[in-house]
Amino acid sequence: MPRRPVLAAVTALSVAVSTALLGAGGASATPPPDRPTAGDSQAIDGRLDGKLARGLADADGPVTAFVQLDARSASDVTADGGSPAEVKAAAAETEAIADAVVPEQLSARSAGSAAPKKIATLTNLVAGTLVTGDAAQIRALADSPEVVAVYRVSTKTVTNAHNVEFTRALQVWQDTGQTGEGVRIGIIDTGLDYTHADFGGPGTVEAYEQAYGADGSAPAPAGTFDPTKFIGGYDFAGPIYDADPQSEFPGSSPIPTPDENPIDSSYLSPNSGHGTHVAGTAAGFGVQPDGTTFRGDYGDLTDVSDWVVGPGTAPGAGIYALKVFGDIGGSTNLTSLALDRAADPNGDGDLGDRLDIVNMSLGSDGSPADDPDNLLIDELSALGTLMVISSGNAGDVTDIGGSPGNSASSLTVANSVGAPQTYDGLEVVESADPTLVGLHSGQNSVAYGGPDVTAPVGNPGGNFDGCTPFTPTQAAAVAGKIAYLWWNDDDTARGCGSAVRFNNATAAGAVGVLLPTELTPFAAGIAGNAQIPGFQMTAATTDRLLPQIEAGTLTVHIGPSLAATVIEDIAGDMLNSGSSRGVHGSLGHGKPDVAAPGTQILSAASGAGNEPHSLSGTSMSSPHVAGIAALVRAAHPSWEAAQVKSAVVNTATHDIWTGPGGTGTAYGPERVGSGRVDAFDAVTTDVIAYNTQNPEQTSVTWGVVPVGDTTVVAKKTVTVKNFGTTSKRYATSVSSSSTAGGATITASPASITLAPGRSAVVTLTLTADPATLERELDPTSVELQAGVPREYVAQVSGRLVLTSGAQELRVPLQAAPRLVSDLSASPVTFADAAAQTADLAITGRGVASGGWFSLTTPLNLAVTSPKLEDVPGLVTSPSAAAAGDIRYVGWASTAPVVAAAGGDPSTGLLGIGIATDGEWSTLGSYVIPIIDIDVDGDGAYDLETVVQKLNADSDVTVAATFEYESGRNVGVQLINGFSGSIDAGVFDSNVLVAPIRLGTAGIPAGSTPTIDVWTYSNYAAQDNVLDTAESFTVNPYDPPFWFDNDIPGSFSSLGADGATIGVHKGTGATDGKLLVFQHHNADPVSRVQVVDVTVPAATPTTTTLAVTGGKKAGQELTLTATVAPAEATGTVRFLDGETEIGSAAVSAGTASVKVKLGAGKHSLTATFTPDSGLYAPSTSAAVPVTVTASSSTTAITLSKNSATYGTVTTATVVVTGASAAPTGTVEIKEKGVTLASGPLTVSGLKGTATIALPADLAAGTHQLTAVYAGSADVTGSTSQRSYRVLPAVSSAALSADSWTVTKGTRATVTATVTGPTGAPAPTGSVVFTVGLQRVATVPLTNGTATVTLPAAQRSAVVLAYYSGDKGYLGTLAAQTLLIRR
Repeated sequence: MPRRPVLAAVTALSVAVSTALLGAGGASATPPPDRPTAGDSQAIDGRLDGKLARGLADADGPVTAFVQLDARSASDVTADGGSPAEVKAAAAETEAIADAVVPEQLSARSAGSAAPKKIATLTNLVAGTLVTGDAAQIRALADSPEVVAVYRVSTKTVTNAHNVEFTRALQVWQDTGQTGEGVRIGIIDTGLDYTHADFGGPGTVEAYEQAYGADGSAPAPAGTFDPTKFIGGYDFAGPIYDADPQSEFPGSSPIPTPDENPIDSSYLSPNSGHGTHVAGTAAGFGVQPDGTTFRGDYGDLTDVSDWVVGPGTAPGAGIYALKVFGDIGGSTNLTSLALDRAADPNGDGDLGDRLDIVNMSLGSDGSPADDPDNLLIDELSALGTLMVISSGNAGDVTDIGGSPGNSASSLTVANSVGAPQTYDGLEVVESADPTLVGLHSGQNSVAYGGPDVTAPVGNPGGNFDGCTPFTPTQAAAVAGKIAYLWWNDDDTARGCGSAVRFNNATAAGAVGVLLPTELTPFAAGIAGNAQIPGFQMTAATTDRLLPQIEAGTLTVHIGPSLAATVIEDIAGDMLNSGSSRGVHGSLGHGKPDVAAPGTQILSAASGAGNEPHSLSGTSMSSPHVAGIAALVRAAHPSWEAAQVKSAVVNTATHDIWTGPGGTGTAYGPERVGSGRVDAFDAVTTDVIAYNTQNPEQTSVTWGVVPVGDTTVVAKKTVTVKNFGTTSKRYATSVSSSSTAGGATITASPASITLAPGRSAVVTLTLTADPATLERELDPTSVELQAGVPREYVAQVSGRLVLTSGAQELRVPLQAAPRLVSDLSASPVTFADAAAQTADLAITGRGVASGGWFSLTTPLNLAVTSPKLEDVPGLVTSPSAAAAGDIRYVGWASTAPVVAAAGGDPSTGLLGIGIATDGEWSTLGSYVIPIIDIDVDGDGAYDLETVVQKLNADSDVTVAATFEYESGRNVGVQLINGFSGSIDAGVFDSNVLVAPIRLGTAGIPAGSTPTIDVWTYSNYAAQDNVLDTAESFTVNPYDPPFWFDNDIPGSFSSLGADGATIGVHKGTGATDGKLLVFQHHNADPVSRVQVVDVTVPAATPTTTTLAVTGGKKAGQELTLTATVAPAEATGTVRFLDGETEIGSAAVSAGTASVKVKLGAGKHSLTATFTPDSGLYAPSTSAAVPVTVTASSSTTAITLSKNSATYGTVTTATVVVTGASAAPTGTVEIKEKGVTLASGPLTVSGLKGTATIALPADLAAGTHQLTAVYAGSADVTGSTSQRSYRVLPAVSSAALSADSWTVTKGTRATVTATVTGPTGAPAPTGSVVFTVGLQRVATVPLTNGTATVTLPAAQRSAVVLAYYSGDKGYLGTLAAQTLLIRR
């Protein structure tokens, strides 16, 4: 059936721009439980990220890929000592091969075709071409002998004045004179406003408008830039490019239109002037208080706090702008082109002019560390360019920091808070408390650019958040006012974003919006809308103003003119809570590397001449470090990229804290790497320390370390190298951040001495004793997310600390030890055919300590799936491919368990178990298991269950079930049935169980849904579908086998040596197979086991049927069933066709019943149902029986043999059946005409009907026949009787208005004819005469006849003569008509 999945966004890269905030420290974690308990899905109280973008996996959808060609790149030629001319020759060869392999160029005309089309060709880092087109056709390119590999490209989207003092860059300028002069920094981003005063441009809006022109594609006009700062660049995108074919931006195009002018769009555009802001932080000159570019000696500066835009960290460095985003906003597939250009900016074949530092303030949340995009990052790093990349803004979610920031060689930067900070202002104009009048700190909404607003603050009350339309009462409270709306600081539970609130407030008549927070300072920026201004107060401002807001006594002034008007030091060296937690080492390295200020950063505003604007995010922290790296590069031009990285990481020795002023808990490497950077120490150190085995990583990671029944000791080494001219002696130690019980990392020797130019090795030893290992939460993390315990990886983390006097060097350390089981399940054998239960026996070593529990999950095996074959030439994420390679699918249901306990089985759960070939580092991120369900068997999916994070802000993994067509959510269940308090395999595992609540999902009893299981991933070879298992059908209310697990409410038991799990048989169960998951075994293979189930067959039985007795309707038949063997006991049901006509228990091999059958043909069978499973049921052969109808006699009697016309006479008819009672009606007929009828009342074999004869039978003799037509079981019969009707006497009377009239009057006379009381009215006609002269003959109507007489001339007698009818005798009436004189 067609698949049209609706999926939450998975691996889209986002520019780290938004608005992360300082994290509050987590409370102390709850001690580990003694036993595992199922999680409570109903406790989830948070936003569910719905499934989006239906049709993402359409089979004919286009993809973008990098096709590596069998040719030498410039870096290959250079490495072999080749000349620039040889490099150019190699490039020409690459271009020729690219043209041969993909001859068609992408253009507006060719965009709609499915054929592969070249976007551009890369020649420097890797020889290849970037192509777009149909996935299948692009994959087919791998068949070409000229193609080495095809890499799937993931779409990417966009993610300071005081800080140069805070991180001591100012001291570098002062004490060393280094400003980064001669160093070239590449900014891969949205472009650069080189006209801004921060970069030495004219610094006017007019100059920007001249340079941007109509659409930013014309060459940069002379005089609009400073060539010492803007040293070059290229626009790979064009103004309206957006890689998403379904872009939300009107007018966008997925076809890039490159040009030579990389000018950025305005800071008011959808891309926020992101690249300009980033470039200013890295290497801007600085804008002085008078709005002019600083051109002096940076070494002479002592204070830049009052500058409009502070200098970048490396103000002497040049900026090379590599624009990969369109001005319209959206996403890009062009970063590989920018990286290739960075290796040889002028394209002369000499890679010696490669860029020294490249900043990428973009990141792919949740993508794996072996993302193919990291290939080019590592290639460029190996060439000598240091890649500085933002960690991302996805917050405290495990492994959320993705590519390219999780590449081993990159210098990955987290977002901390500098001191002091610059905030936007809110001005209190009027207040009942006069001390509040003045400016207060906060942040403006981003989307509004109109005039300021001054108005009272209106409070709709009741913590109303504006996520729903205002009621009339609420609208009245805010009309013409600035609406105060409640804001939930918990991202996982927030009902809606700011845009919805602002739109509802606008509709209610509000002129602005005011939001609170209790975080310090902000968790996110506020987008708002373009119609009304908005302002979010800092926590301190909220606390000060809230009483006045609630009292309705506050009038405030908010708007763009108050931007950057408040400077406060309230959060220095705290972590912005939006800064992404890094990878924990599943694939060999951990992240991030360092932290730097990235919150409320003022930098150059693109298109604003000389003005700043404020952005927050790791996008802002990354360029700060890029600038520091440029300072280090300038000071040590001979150092390799990895050595520059190590200097920055080693000297990032400032801790980042959960509370202000160095209070609370210091963050560990998982969030901030080594710590907050120090520019001065990075530049001046001449000793560096790095991972011996992998120098490009600097840090040391053990990754996931399985701990069985013996202590694990794992060693790694760090090389410490002295580049200085004097000997150095360092003491070694290891600081602790996150802990895991008694697990330790130690360093030896205790001290090292380094001669000039020499190195020493420090050995790091991880020791994990299973007796003391404990599952602990990072002390800086909150324990609950969305109302339930969060999922997490227990880690041992800290830093190797080298101290020499006042100098300190750090190397981040991470390890994730965990207890593992070694369990297996034995085959299941039912004792005999009668046995309803058997035991699934578990043997081996279990785990039940330190917060780890070895979960065993038994399932019915549904399907097995072969290992995916490699697609020749295709390079994707190996870990994603393995984690999505389905090998086994099973299922179980708790409905029988619920029913057995007396509950409603529809409240039970259907669990779909999936086992993959390889482990995921985190479930529901870069690989999404999906379950499509056809409930009613009509061939169309009704439900879709997606294994996903509850929302983007939480470490809560759920099975979310949606109506397939509408996308409406019908249920959310915790994955595996457990919350994060139990390690159930969300991280570093390959088995899962997705629960689905039967009733809420609309799966009724009796249904047998068909299920398809597949895996979605951007790393799939084609169409985002990694793997699909065969369809299978389930009966959740009567499964083949169901289980007595000892963890109520779950599909699992606590596995341990000697443990057993009860296995119940379903209806008709036969030999089968179970799929058993041992969730905590150490490796993917041992976690999955297929177990045989043996169900002994029941002893066969035979049943024969004998029928004796009469064969007429109403006669009794004896049905006798004989069951063999005679020892079998149970019940026999006797059936006439499909209808049961009796049942009886089997005794001594027989069972019998007596029945009466209706006339007709019958097919009788006997079905034996044993009362013990020892015997099999059986059904007799059909016995045909024909039953004939019973005969009948009919007799009729009358209440009177004769009667006067009009008299009611009663007939009594008795029908007597010979063997069966007559039923139905009796009719009384005369000459075939039915006169009357009546139903039979049956008693025994007789049926009696009492029938009233018609009162209007004509006078005379009638021959009456009583007719019984018969029934299905009784034949018909008749009887006759004579009945005489005598004529009745009638009487007549005349009436008139007056019988005395004047002469000439025409009198009106009425004759009335009547019969006996109750008799029918007489019929016929009346003859009227006057003076014996016939006047008229008039028919009777209802017994009367009326006539108008001729004009009276004399007195006369009026006669009315009635001659009679079929039942009445005739009569006469007379009256004299007198003439008045």
